[in-house]
Amino acid sequence: MAKIKIVSNGKLDKNGLKKIAKSFLLIIGAAAIGWLGDSVGFIDYGSSETLVATMLPFIVNTLRVWLGKYESK
Repeated sequence: MAKIKIVSNGKLDKNGLKKIAKSFLLIIGAAAIGWLGDSVGFIDYGSSETLVATMLPFIVNTLRVWLGKYESK
């Protein structure tokens, strides 16, 4: 059975910081893809710009997991 490490409120361990940094980089990458697509004229958001900007990190993360290698425990 795997050990479970409990981290108390208000504290982060190294693994938690890595997850936060990874999600931050993912959001920045998704925003850059959206901005570049809009700047080049490849994507026309129209009136749904807010919705697309909210969902873009989720879509990029889903594609990253779907197309990349990952390990499930």
